[in-house]
Amino acid sequence: MTSTNIVLSESHLTYPPGEEVHTAASGLVRALHEYYLRIEDAEGHVGVGEVRANIAFITHTAEEQVAPGIVALVQAIDWSRSWAEILETLPTIRAEAPRISRAAIENALVDGVARARGVTAAEFLGGKWRGGVECNQCVFWGSDENMRANAERYVAQGFRSIKVRIGIGTLEHDYARLAWLRDRFGDSIHLAVDANGAWTIGQAKAAIAKLRPIGFDYIEQPTTPGDWEALETLARETDVPIMLDEGLQSWTDVERLCANGGRISAHLKIAKAGGAVAMVKVGRMLSNHGVPYVVGQMNEGALATAVAIHCAMALDPMIGELYGALGILNDPATGVRYEGGKACVIHGPGTGVEFDRSKTKGLWSVNV
Repeated sequence: MTSTNIVLSESHLTYPPGEEVHTAASGLVRALHEYYLRIEDAEGHVGVGEVRANIAFITHTAEEQVAPGIVALVQAIDWSRSWAEILETLPTIRAEAPRISRAAIENALVDGVARARGVTAAEFLGGKWRGGVECNQCVFWGSDENMRANAERYVAQGFRSIKVRIGIGTLEHDYARLAWLRDRFGDSIHLAVDANGAWTIGQAKAAIAKLRPIGFDYIEQPTTPGDWEALETLARETDVPIMLDEGLQSWTDVERLCANGGRISAHLKIAKAGGAVAMVKVGRMLSNHGVPYVVGQMNEGALATAVAIHCAMALDPMIGELYGALGILNDPATGVRYEGGKACVIHGPGTGVEFDRSKTKGLWSVNV
């Protein structure tokens, strides 16, 4: 009798026209390429993890390398041990494996162990489940018509923190879009902007000078990812809060961020950390050093969104950036909802999400 059945499947998730992801880093994204790893032991305990593959701009792992990375890591694990034991030693198994591939397994194990113990993933991760996490919403690049329609809908849905993607068109166009939002909604909304690493330090300084009269809470990844000197110089020379995202990749980056004394905040994502447990570890280190952070995600489906929500419940973020599942037309998972500007999950064991594998395409399976 086999101890664990493991199935890898995939799906390409889409949003309605006009709501697609489009940033300076990603370009226009027509569909989210999602992988799902489902594990089931001999006693019928199940855990499922989801990761998005077409995000090489943030993970530095090519889309076509994600699934082979998952399979290789699965094959390197001794599945005769308990899932809890595997989870504890997972960071040491094939240390060279892509973090995004590792995240699929770690998230499935977190879901599976929590379900087996009858607790929420938030509780398993050391936090407390609550009804929802305060969440922002993002206005991606697109036509002015779509930008305005999306912003109107988001505010009507209860979102009061809006992040705007900039650094794609001209600075004057960015200013006009932000000015429209401020004129339309006034101080009833908080604004933030995200350049996704599009600028040099000189361009960033010019942009801040141009945009700051509109009033925004922070500017995310204004300079080239990896250029710490530029980022730290900008943080010293402006009083506009600076946030790091694409440039936060390694534990060395985390340590350098902590050494900045809280002048630079962070955007945490499971895709960069390598799993839910890994991201919670980073968040707690940042908290210990007085570094503010957002618990976020890539745009992805309900399974990946749910585990990020549980991570936010286990941490103390400024806000959650957890809108990824909102509006997806063909998600095989259910259980995430948005109410009053909060991202919510059903109270139940594990992530609380139900997964319909029949709505995905099977790629690989094994009994171990």
